[in-house]
Amino acid sequence: MKQAFQNDSPIGQAVGRLLELVGLNILWVLCCLPVVTAGAATCALHFVLSPQRREEEGAFRCFFRSFRRNFKQATLLWMLLLVMGVLLLLCLRLVSFWEGTARTAGIVFFCVPAMLLLMVAGYGFPLLSQFEIPTRNLIEDALLLSLAHFPRTLAVIGATLLPAAVLYFLPSLIVCVLFIWVPAGFSLTALLIERILEPVFAPYRSAM
Repeated sequence: MKQAFQNDSPIGQAVGRLLELVGLNILWVLCCLPVVTAGAATCALHFVLSPQRREEEGAFRCFFRSFRRNFKQATLLWMLLLVMGVLLLLCLRLVSFWEGTARTAGIVFFCVPAMLLLMVAGYGFPLLSQFEIPTRNLIEDALLLSLAHFPRTLAVIGATLLPAAVLYFLPSLIVCVLFIWVPAGFSLTALLIERILEPVFAPYRSAM
């Protein structure tokens, strides 16, 4: 039994990986508390969980290295997405007071830019974490890649919205969702997104 939990055993490696995800989740939440730093924190989280991270480098040291390196671009992208997201929510709130066909048409109309924002966010931060991309090209590249790999884009959006969707449609599962989400939910989501996008980024990484 003692040998099963040694660092080089499968169980020991799994436990170590789980603890790392929990630690990264807590670190990400703490770094997002000022709000303005959420973009840099998200970019750093994706970098730590991506194949770009060297295995011998500590997760937390790697996190802060990426945080500092991509802070300016990630913050700019995040603030743009945040402002646009708030404006869209206000528009949807206004449309909710309409009635009949106008309300339905308004919701559909504003769902299109909302979808585009999710696409840019889903690809933008992972892209920035792994590649050196000028700020002016980042949004364009994120949109082009998300459209070119639309099935994977839907999977990325689904992974991002899954906890909120479960809580909305199945509120009886709130205890189960929070049991997983609170300690490691954000890092698990970022890890899943990295796995989904790995085949998309791999050809560009090998060409560098």
